[in-house]
Amino acid sequence: MTIDYFGETYLDSTKLVIPDPELDAAALSVEDLVTLHAKLLYELPYFPRGTLAERRRGRRTYYSVQTTVNHRRQERYLSLKKDSNLIEQLRIKKQIRTALTKIRRASEHLKGYRRRLAAKMSVIGHRYAENYVFYTNKIYVRSTAEAAIVEMLHKRHVRFEYEAPTEVAGWIIHPDFKYIVDGRSVYHEHLGMLDREDYASDWRNRQERYRRAGLKEGTDLLISRAHGKYIDLVEIEQMLHTRGVF
Repeated sequence: MTIDYFGETYLDSTKLVIPDPELDAAALSVEDLVTLHAKLLYELPYFPRGTLAERRRGRRTYYSVQTTVNHRRQERYLSLKKDSNLIEQLRIKKQIRTALTKIRRASEHLKGYRRRLAAKMSVIGHRYAENYVFYTNKIYVRSTAEAAIVEMLHKRHVRFEYEAPTEVAGWIIHPDFKYIVDGRSVYHEHLGMLDREDYASDWRNRQERYRRAGLKEGTDLLISRAHGKYIDLVEIEQMLHTRGVF
């Protein structure tokens, strides 16, 4: 599966999360537990259908894939030579299911866990989950600055979308915040690390795409900037108020 985010992909066989068979889910922190849980749930549907069965006869091992169709179980034997890739994929799938069982047992009594998992799942489809590490008002965000903005929006009862996939001039972009003002989409980008060349380059790409789409700064596109390591929430609040976001 390829996600159109400036050419990045998420579901790459070299980047799959393959859980340790000896995984001790109870020893993980809540944040690590929910991140692993979300990643495994996201990956599972992309594996081949069915369950791998292994049978040993003497020194040889025989493999088959078992599926259920119309409540009836079907089984197809696999060739170690011709179906080696399928066998490996089904073996990883079995490890994921085992890990998910352990995670569910470890998390079933954790307060607020399901809410955190749902929030993590809402962003994992287009970015790596570990990039979202600050949890506030039922959503995950990338930085303390964005967490502060979310808190401010929440207090003002402002409805918004965070990093929602948005088509802009034929490209998929994930603006930091998206508001609806008088039936019109208003995008808000918070620039927190312009001193980093990779971040600045990424911003120039997005800015060019906004420009090509004819979005005007101050009307369709709102931009806030960090002041060193700090942000001015009063300044951001005034910008949003001037545009009519609240």
